[in-house]
Amino acid sequence: MSATLESVLGQGYPRLEYVVMDGGSEDNSVEVIKQRQAQLSFWRSGPDRGQAAAINEGFSRCSGQILGWLNSDDLYTPETFTELAATLGTISDQPVVMYGSCELFHDMNGSSEVRPAVPFDFEMLQVTDYLDQPSVFWTRAAWKLVGPLDETLHYAFDWDWFLRAARLCRFVRSDKMLSRYRIHSEHKSGTGGRERWNEVVEVVHRHSSVRVTEHYRYLTDHPIAHWWLNKRMRFAQTLARVLPKNLADNIATAASPPFWRLPKRIEPEILWQISGIR
Repeated sequence: MSATLESVLGQGYPRLEYVVMDGGSEDNSVEVIKQRQAQLSFWRSGPDRGQAAAINEGFSRCSGQILGWLNSDDLYTPETFTELAATLGTISDQPVVMYGSCELFHDMNGSSEVRPAVPFDFEMLQVTDYLDQPSVFWTRAAWKLVGPLDETLHYAFDWDWFLRAARLCRFVRSDKMLSRYRIHSEHKSGTGGRERWNEVVEVVHRHSSVRVTEHYRYLTDHPIAHWWLNKRMRFAQTLARVLPKNLADNIATAASPPFWRLPKRIEPEILWQISGIR
């Protein structure tokens, strides 16, 4: 929590409006917040109706024209707000969503991986959420047009909102790394298990084509293939460092039995996209 707060307050941005919504943490979060409360616009700690509801309430307490949220484990990089102001400042009255690169880093082993911001592709967004949430921001005009987060969702409400926004807003890409996403043993996305996956499938059913939905259902019905998918992608990624990409892909698939004989309606390329590894 302390590092997260510092990554925001340390930006030195003069017109910052910072709202902290804590769901009743039992660690030292409240003490950390109290130490910085003079710099906060509002803060509260206590039971809530879920993360999406807390974020919605936080935005309802803001009056700023550029919005975004940061979870308690994640960090903004220096100059993030300067980049936001430079990109969105003159078009803040328009419904625009901005996104940038993100560094994923592991608490346990110290490894990290920078995920570049790829060109916006609505069809790809309907297959996989390639927007790293801490590096996504939008104008108040976009928030008013799209509406709040869906409070019935607990894991995939950000992807659901991005997909709704993609039909109504313009998306702008930044080449800069805007945030750092912390991966640890307790992080929400990694511990959601079947409940998280079922929610992801629900979002796909809402927004994507029958063709894409069918691939998610295939992975649901074949848990071994689902479990193997990221392993196959990581292996292909490793091989691609020393081999041509096509050859690396072929070798990785040959080493992955669940993908040797797929039904005709299941396309390997869509499965690789669903993995989210790039």
